[in-house]
Amino acid sequence: MHPLVSAMVATRNRLTLLPRALQSLYAQDYPNLEILVLDDASQDATSDYIRSHHPDIRLFRFDENRGLIAARNLLMREANGDYIVSLDDDAYFPHADTISRVAARMEGEPELAVVAFRVVECEEDASGPTEPEHYTGGYWGCGHCIRKAVLRETGYYRELALRQSEESDLSLRILDKGYRLVYFPKATIVHLFYMTSPRDLGEILALTARNRLLQAWLNEPFPWCVISTVNALVKYSVRAAWRGALRNVLGGFGRAVKDFPILKSSRRPVSSRAMRIYLTLGRQKIRDSSAIRALYLNPPGIFGILFRPGS
Repeated sequence: MHPLVSAMVATRNRLTLLPRALQSLYAQDYPNLEILVLDDASQDATSDYIRSHHPDIRLFRFDENRGLIAARNLLMREANGDYIVSLDDDAYFPHADTISRVAARMEGEPELAVVAFRVVECEEDASGPTEPEHYTGGYWGCGHCIRKAVLRETGYYRELALRQSEESDLSLRILDKGYRLVYFPKATIVHLFYMTSPRDLGEILALTARNRLLQAWLNEPFPWCVISTVNALVKYSVRAAWRGALRNVLGGFGRAVKDFPILKSSRRPVSSRAMRIYLTLGRQKIRDSSAIRALYLNPPGIFGILFRPGS
Protein backbone atom coordinates (compact mmCIF):
# COMPACT_ATOMS: atom_id res chain seq x y z
CA MET A 1 0.00 0.00 0.00
CA HIS A 2 1.49 3.31 -1.07
CA PRO A 3 0.79 6.28 1.22
CA LEU A 4 -0.75 9.32 -0.41
CA VAL A 5 1.79 11.98 -1.37
CA SER A 6 0.67 15.55 -2.02
CA ALA A 7 2.77 17.62 -4.43
CA MET A 8 2.27 21.36 -4.07
CA VAL A 9 3.29 24.22 -6.35
CA ALA A 10 2.77 27.89 -5.52
CA THR A 11 2.95 30.14 -8.57
CA ARG A 12 2.60 33.75 -9.67
CA ASN A 13 2.87 34.98 -13.26
CA ARG A 14 5.07 32.06 -14.32
CA LEU A 15 2.90 30.44 -16.99
CA THR A 16 5.94 30.09 -19.24
CA LEU A 17 7.63 27.90 -16.60
CA LEU A 18 4.81 26.22 -14.70
CA PRO A 19 3.99 23.58 -17.37
CA ARG A 20 7.49 22.09 -17.10
CA ALA A 21 7.16 21.74 -13.32
CA LEU A 22 3.76 20.08 -13.72
CA GLN A 23 4.97 17.82 -16.52
CA SER A 24 7.75 16.54 -14.26
CA LEU A 25 5.15 15.72 -11.61
CA TYR A 26 2.92 13.87 -14.08
CA ALA A 27 5.99 11.92 -15.23
CA GLN A 28 6.60 10.52 -11.74
CA ASP A 29 6.15 6.76 -11.42
CA TYR A 30 4.67 7.02 -7.92
CA PRO A 31 1.13 5.54 -8.04
CA ASN A 32 -0.63 7.55 -5.31
CA LEU A 33 -0.05 11.25 -5.93
CA GLU A 34 -2.27 14.33 -5.73
CA ILE A 35 -1.19 17.69 -7.17
CA LEU A 36 -2.15 21.04 -5.67
CA VAL A 37 -1.46 24.44 -7.25
CA LEU A 38 -2.01 27.86 -5.72
CA ASP A 39 -2.25 30.81 -8.11
CA ASP A 40 -1.13 33.86 -6.14
CA ALA A 41 -3.14 36.52 -8.03
CA SER A 42 -1.43 35.85 -11.37
CA GLN A 43 -2.28 38.11 -14.30
CA ASP A 44 -1.24 35.68 -17.03
CA ALA A 45 -4.28 33.35 -17.08
CA THR A 46 -2.56 30.72 -14.93
CA SER A 47 -5.82 29.57 -13.35
CA ASP A 48 -7.53 29.29 -16.73
CA TYR A 49 -4.63 27.17 -17.99
CA ILE A 50 -4.88 24.79 -15.02
CA ARG A 51 -8.65 24.43 -15.35
CA SER A 52 -8.51 23.71 -19.08
CA HIS A 53 -5.37 21.54 -19.27
CA HIS A 54 -5.26 19.85 -15.86
CA PRO A 55 -8.76 19.59 -14.36
CA ASP A 56 -7.52 16.88 -11.99
CA ILE A 57 -5.28 19.36 -10.17
CA ARG A 58 -6.65 20.84 -6.95
CA LEU A 59 -6.50 24.54 -7.77
CA PHE A 60 -6.54 27.40 -5.26
CA ARG A 61 -6.26 31.10 -5.96
CA PHE A 62 -5.60 34.33 -4.07
CA ASP A 63 -7.38 37.31 -5.61
CA GLU A 64 -4.71 39.58 -4.12
CA ASN A 65 -0.98 38.85 -3.96
CA ARG A 66 -0.28 37.42 -0.50
CA GLY A 67 3.17 35.97 -1.07
CA LEU A 68 4.89 32.62 -1.14
CA ILE A 69 4.69 31.86 2.58
CA ALA A 70 0.93 32.33 2.78
CA ALA A 71 0.60 30.23 -0.38
CA ARG A 72 2.67 27.37 0.99
CA ASN A 73 0.79 27.45 4.29
CA LEU A 74 -2.58 27.14 2.59
CA LEU A 75 -1.40 24.31 0.37
CA MET A 76 0.08 22.40 3.31
CA ARG A 77 -3.15 22.76 5.27
CA GLU A 78 -5.21 21.56 2.30
CA ALA A 79 -2.94 18.65 1.37
CA ASN A 80 -4.44 15.23 2.10
CA GLY A 81 -1.20 13.27 1.84
CA ASP A 82 0.90 11.76 4.58
CA TYR A 83 3.86 13.44 2.92
CA ILE A 84 3.94 16.83 1.19
CA VAL A 85 6.38 17.46 -1.65
CA SER A 86 7.08 21.14 -2.30
CA LEU A 87 8.28 22.18 -5.76
CA ASP A 88 8.80 25.74 -6.97
CA ASP A 89 7.20 26.79 -10.25
CA ASP A 90 10.66 27.43 -11.77
CA ALA A 91 11.93 23.96 -10.81
CA TYR A 92 11.35 20.43 -12.07
CA PHE A 93 12.29 16.80 -11.47
CA PRO A 94 14.73 15.39 -14.05
CA HIS A 95 14.10 11.80 -12.88
CA ALA A 96 10.77 9.94 -12.88
CA ASP A 97 11.45 7.91 -9.72
CA THR A 98 12.17 10.82 -7.38
CA ILE A 99 8.92 10.80 -5.40
CA SER A 100 9.02 7.00 -5.12
CA ARG A 101 12.49 7.25 -3.58
CA VAL A 102 11.43 10.03 -1.23
CA ALA A 103 8.31 8.20 -0.02
CA ALA A 104 10.35 5.06 0.65
CA ARG A 105 12.91 7.09 2.60
CA MET A 106 10.16 8.64 4.71
CA GLU A 107 8.47 5.28 5.31
CA GLY A 108 11.74 3.78 6.48
CA GLU A 109 12.36 6.26 9.32
CA PRO A 110 9.37 7.42 11.38
CA GLU A 111 11.48 10.06 13.16
CA LEU A 112 12.21 11.75 9.83
CA ALA A 113 10.29 15.01 9.33
CA VAL A 114 11.95 16.48 6.24
CA VAL A 115 13.75 15.13 3.20
CA ALA A 116 15.84 17.90 1.67
CA PHE A 117 16.38 17.51 -2.07
CA ARG A 118 19.57 18.07 -3.98
CA VAL A 119 19.26 21.30 -5.97
CA VAL A 120 21.15 21.94 -9.22
CA GLU A 121 20.96 24.83 -11.67
CA CYS A 122 20.99 22.88 -14.93
CA GLU A 123 19.95 19.40 -15.98
CA GLU A 124 23.48 18.42 -16.99
CA ASP A 125 24.50 18.70 -13.33
CA ALA A 126 21.76 16.30 -12.20
CA SER A 127 23.81 13.25 -13.18
CA GLY A 128 27.08 14.58 -11.78
CA PRO A 129 28.81 13.68 -8.51
CA THR A 130 27.20 14.66 -5.22
CA GLU A 131 28.01 14.60 -1.54
CA PRO A 132 26.69 11.64 0.48
CA GLU A 133 23.38 11.59 2.28
CA HIS A 134 23.58 13.12 5.76
CA TYR A 135 21.42 14.53 8.52
CA THR A 136 21.02 18.28 8.48
CA GLY A 137 19.52 21.21 10.32
CA GLY A 138 17.80 22.80 7.34
CA TYR A 139 16.46 22.48 3.81
CA TRP A 140 15.65 24.50 0.69
CA GLY A 141 12.03 25.52 0.26
CA CYS A 142 12.23 25.13 -3.54
CA GLY A 143 12.43 21.34 -3.26
CA HIS A 144 11.74 19.16 -0.23
CA CYS A 145 9.28 16.73 1.35
CA ILE A 146 7.74 17.17 4.80
CA ARG A 147 5.72 14.80 6.95
CA LYS A 148 2.29 16.38 7.46
CA ALA A 149 1.81 14.91 10.94
CA VAL A 150 4.85 16.88 12.13
CA LEU A 151 3.27 20.16 11.01
CA ARG A 152 0.38 19.52 13.38
CA GLU A 153 2.92 19.65 16.21
CA THR A 154 5.17 22.47 15.04
CA GLY A 155 2.72 24.74 13.28
CA TYR A 156 3.31 26.17 9.81
CA TYR A 157 5.52 28.95 8.47
CA ARG A 158 5.35 32.33 10.18
CA GLU A 159 3.57 34.39 7.51
CA LEU A 160 4.87 37.66 8.95
CA ALA A 161 8.38 36.49 8.11
CA LEU A 162 7.63 37.05 4.42
CA ARG A 163 10.21 35.11 2.41
CA GLN A 164 13.85 34.18 3.04
CA SER A 165 14.88 32.15 6.10
CA GLU A 166 11.39 30.76 6.72
CA GLU A 167 12.81 27.24 6.31
CA SER A 168 15.39 27.64 9.08
CA ASP A 169 12.68 29.00 11.38
CA LEU A 170 10.53 25.90 10.86
CA SER A 171 13.55 23.57 10.97
CA LEU A 172 14.39 24.76 14.47
CA ARG A 173 10.87 24.00 15.68
CA ILE A 174 11.04 20.56 14.04
CA LEU A 175 14.26 19.75 15.86
CA ASP A 176 12.72 20.96 19.11
CA LYS A 177 10.02 18.28 18.73
CA GLY A 178 12.68 15.59 18.39
CA TYR A 179 12.35 14.95 14.64
CA ARG A 180 15.12 14.68 12.05
CA LEU A 181 15.92 16.24 8.70
CA VAL A 182 18.05 14.55 6.07
CA TYR A 183 19.80 15.72 2.92
CA PHE A 184 18.84 13.11 0.32
CA PRO A 185 20.81 13.42 -2.94
CA LYS A 186 18.81 10.64 -4.61
CA ALA A 187 16.06 13.27 -4.91
CA THR A 188 17.27 15.97 -7.31
CA ILE A 189 15.53 19.02 -8.73
CA VAL A 190 16.65 21.47 -11.37
CA HIS A 191 15.97 24.98 -10.08
CA LEU A 192 16.24 27.80 -12.60
CA PHE A 193 16.65 30.45 -9.92
CA TYR A 194 19.08 32.72 -11.77
CA MET A 195 17.75 31.99 -15.25
CA THR A 196 14.15 33.08 -14.69
CA SER A 197 12.69 36.54 -14.14
CA PRO A 198 14.97 39.16 -12.59
CA ARG A 199 15.11 39.16 -8.80
CA ASP A 200 15.77 42.04 -6.46
CA LEU A 201 18.86 40.63 -4.79
CA GLY A 202 19.17 43.69 -2.58
CA GLU A 203 15.71 43.07 -1.18
CA ILE A 204 16.48 39.37 -0.72
CA LEU A 205 19.61 40.23 1.26
CA ALA A 206 17.66 42.72 3.38
CA LEU A 207 14.93 40.18 4.13
CA THR A 208 17.46 37.47 4.94
CA ALA A 209 19.20 39.75 7.44
CA ARG A 210 15.88 40.85 8.96
CA ASN A 211 14.52 37.34 9.29
CA ARG A 212 17.73 35.91 10.76
CA LEU A 213 17.50 38.36 13.64
CA LEU A 214 13.79 37.76 14.09
CA GLN A 215 14.34 34.00 14.15
CA ALA A 216 16.85 34.45 16.99
CA TRP A 217 14.60 36.81 18.92
CA LEU A 218 11.41 34.79 18.48
CA ASN A 219 12.71 31.21 18.73
CA GLU A 220 16.02 31.02 20.55
CA PRO A 221 16.56 30.84 24.32
CA PHE A 222 19.19 32.78 26.23
CA PRO A 223 22.18 32.89 25.68
CA TRP A 224 21.78 31.51 22.15
CA CYS A 225 19.70 34.48 20.97
CA VAL A 226 22.51 36.84 22.00
CA ILE A 227 25.19 34.72 20.31
CA SER A 228 23.10 34.44 17.13
CA THR A 229 22.46 38.19 17.08
CA VAL A 230 26.14 39.06 17.33
CA ASN A 231 27.05 36.40 14.77
CA ALA A 232 24.44 37.66 12.30
CA LEU A 233 25.41 41.30 12.69
CA VAL A 234 29.05 40.54 11.98
CA LYS A 235 28.68 37.83 9.33
CA TYR A 236 25.97 39.47 7.26
CA SER A 237 27.63 42.88 7.40
CA VAL A 238 31.00 41.56 6.27
CA ARG A 239 29.49 39.56 3.41
CA ALA A 240 27.32 42.50 2.35
CA ALA A 241 30.26 44.91 2.39
CA TRP A 242 32.21 42.55 0.15
CA ARG A 243 29.27 42.39 -2.28
CA GLY A 244 28.58 46.11 -2.18
CA ALA A 245 25.21 45.60 -0.47
CA LEU A 246 25.91 46.85 3.05
CA ARG A 247 23.09 49.40 2.87
CA ASN A 248 20.56 46.64 2.11
CA VAL A 249 21.67 44.47 5.01
CA LEU A 250 21.76 47.34 7.48
CA GLY A 251 18.26 48.23 6.32
CA GLY A 252 17.20 44.64 7.01
CA PHE A 253 18.59 44.87 10.54
CA GLY A 254 16.66 48.09 11.04
CA ARG A 255 13.46 46.42 9.88
CA ALA A 256 13.97 43.65 12.42
CA VAL A 257 14.29 46.18 15.23
CA LYS A 258 11.15 47.93 14.01
CA ASP A 259 9.10 44.74 13.60
CA PHE A 260 10.08 42.89 16.76
CA PRO A 261 7.81 44.87 19.14
CA ILE A 262 4.86 43.89 16.96
CA LEU A 263 5.87 40.22 16.88
CA LYS A 264 7.30 39.69 20.37
CA SER A 265 4.04 38.27 21.74
CA SER A 266 4.62 35.26 19.46
CA ARG A 267 8.03 34.51 20.99
CA ARG A 268 8.21 30.79 21.79
CA PRO A 269 11.80 29.83 22.65
CA VAL A 270 12.85 26.31 21.79
CA SER A 271 14.92 24.29 24.22
CA SER A 272 18.65 24.75 24.62
CA ARG A 273 18.94 21.10 23.58
CA ALA A 274 17.31 21.88 20.23
CA MET A 275 19.73 24.77 19.69
CA ARG A 276 22.70 22.53 20.41
CA ILE A 277 21.46 19.92 17.93
CA TYR A 278 20.73 22.61 15.30
CA LEU A 279 24.18 24.17 15.56
CA THR A 280 25.98 20.82 15.65
CA LEU A 281 24.24 19.73 12.45
CA GLY A 282 25.33 22.98 10.85
CA ARG A 283 28.97 22.09 11.52
CA GLN A 284 29.03 18.30 11.15
CA LYS A 285 27.72 15.93 8.49
CA ILE A 286 26.33 12.98 10.43
CA ARG A 287 25.62 10.05 8.13
CA ASP A 288 24.59 7.02 10.21
CA SER A 289 21.58 6.38 12.42
CA SER A 290 23.54 5.46 15.56
CA ALA A 291 25.44 8.76 15.48
CA ILE A 292 22.29 10.81 15.03
CA ARG A 293 20.60 9.00 17.91
CA ALA A 294 23.62 9.74 20.08
CA LEU A 295 23.50 13.42 19.14
CA TYR A 296 19.82 13.73 20.02
CA LEU A 297 20.35 11.94 23.33
CA ASN A 298 23.39 13.95 24.37
CA PRO A 299 24.17 17.02 22.24
CA PRO A 300 27.45 18.84 22.99
CA GLY A 301 27.54 21.89 25.23
CA ILE A 302 27.95 25.46 24.13
CA PHE A 303 31.76 25.48 24.28
CA GLY A 304 32.00 22.15 22.48
CA ILE A 305 29.97 23.60 19.62
CA LEU A 306 31.68 26.99 19.42
CA PHE A 307 35.24 25.71 19.58
CA ARG A 308 35.06 22.32 17.87
CA PRO A 309 36.16 22.36 14.20
CA GLY A 310 33.43 21.54 11.68
CA SER A 311 33.54 18.39 9.59
